[in-house]
Amino acid sequence: MSPVKNELAGRLAEENAAWTALIDTLAEEARALIRGDAEALAALNAVKLERLHAAGGFARERAESLRAAGFSPDAAGMAAWLAAHGSAAARTDWSRLQALEDEARASNARVGKLIEMRLSANRQALNVLMHAAAGQNGLYDPSGQAIAARGGAPLAAA
Repeated sequence: MSPVKNELAGRLAEENAAWTALIDTLAEEARALIRGDAEALAALNAVKLERLHAAGGFARERAESLRAAGFSPDAAGMAAWLAAHGSAAARTDWSRLQALEDEARASNARVGKLIEMRLSANRQALNVLMHAAAGQNGLYDPSGQAIAARGGAPLAAA
């Protein structure tokens, strides 16, 4: 078996694992967005970028291996390589990889929608506060005491 054949076949399983890890992180990110857990989101961002970089690295290595073997560095080239050299396991790994990439795109789109929902809620809350401030000439009375938006009494008043 040629080095390129070994490399491509062996790396497909590793690439699948990298994409699976990224999808798991995107799912964690979605759960953190639903909970409104900003601290978890900050921690997950670094993990997500690391996992995205790893998955991208595998994709670049696959493209280079395909070029080295004389195939185009894309899905058509991979299909041609599999037809010429791929084992049943490699074909299964490739099919799984394509499904994982689709799943990652869908997960990323869900995360984007959740982020947009959070931003929209924050914009609405900010608009309410800005309207209240404009209607009360600010949220503080002349002595610096915070006032309720509706009553004008200091918030700390008993």
